[in-house]
Amino acid sequence: MTARAITTRWYDHQQHLTSRWLNRLNHLVVANAHLDRAGSASAALLARDPVIYPETVILARVLATLSPGAHHTTNKTVAGSPHRLGLDILAPATGEPLTAYLTHTRP
Repeated sequence: MTARAITTRWYDHQQHLTSRWLNRLNHLVVANAHLDRAGSASAALLARDPVIYPETVILARVLATLSPGAHHTTNKTVAGSPHRLGLDILAPATGEPLTAYLTHTRP
């Protein structure tokens, strides 16, 4: 749930993986014409879950491998994660869900 909340926020705010997700969204719209004719709901919203799914799974794995009880700083924990997400760098902003999760929910 945490990984999904984080990737959903990134998608909605067009952070980190925007070009990859827009490309994936375009492929989904081409393959599923009904997404383009969805009435008032946009294709970007209707296809959000399948678009972000691969990165949500990867981030869930990263978060699940954190050792319980250990203090994790955002930079240290995320330092090894960008390549797993296919990024050169991942620098979460203050107030973003990943930063909040790593600094407030982990002892």
